[in-house]
Amino acid sequence: MKLLVTLLTMLPLAARANSVPREPPANSKEVKNVLAVFAHPDDETWVSGTLSKLAYGGLKVTPVYVTSGDAGSDYSGAKLTGQALAKIRESEALKATSALGLSIPVFLRYPDGKIDRYYSEIRDELTSIIDELEPIAVVTFGAGGITGHIDHIYVGEIASEVSRSETVHFAVSQSRAELLAQYATKHGITFKVPEPVADADITHRVDVSLRGENRINAQASYKTQFPPVMMRAFADFVNGVPTEELVIPNSSNQLEEFL
Repeated sequence: MKLLVTLLTMLPLAARANSVPREPPANSKEVKNVLAVFAHPDDETWVSGTLSKLAYGGLKVTPVYVTSGDAGSDYSGAKLTGQALAKIRESEALKATSALGLSIPVFLRYPDGKIDRYYSEIRDELTSIIDELEPIAVVTFGAGGITGHIDHIYVGEIASEVSRSETVHFAVSQSRAELLAQYATKHGITFKVPEPVADADITHRVDVSLRGENRINAQASYKTQFPPVMMRAFADFVNGVPTEELVIPNSSNQLEEFL
């Protein structure tokens, strides 16, 4: 795993939307890494603007997907399931993370929907990645996992447990959840965030207005996960609400200059 992570993080960044993220220093010891840990490809959509902002600010942001979404649905019309779907979702994640300016992602490929059965193995793998990259922050789900999905909850717990640096939870406040529902209704969609957090729990509201195009292009990469109407609703929301929300329980100010 250590060799794999080293090789992945050394690969050059592909061409990015809008402009090119500021390159980290050539000396690897000077590179400031951020690790973003998700349950499935497309989970980064909740925090895509912030991750892109960090990358364009000069940090090396590496996404880790614990599963590849093999138990998910396919809204592309191709009726993919199982490993065929997982393979496509990984290719979608490569496109999405490239659009955001992130480093090439790491896929751990644990079974979707069964993360609780592999808790210790996942913890050990994430620990190895953290040992290798020594990130200044670990970004992951907070309590409730926004949607209440059991994989989101377990991934957030494991990543938070093994983090040795600043732990950053991306979240949706009650007010933001209401805005999301309003934008969805505008496009004829019924949408509700099952596990919003109290407005008072949000510690950071990040201005991601300059990363709107990156966010829209990244989400549009997931044709298996978002039908066209959801892509239109998301683009409308991005243009109307240019912020994202974080909960940083014990901020050490490691990320302040980049947010």
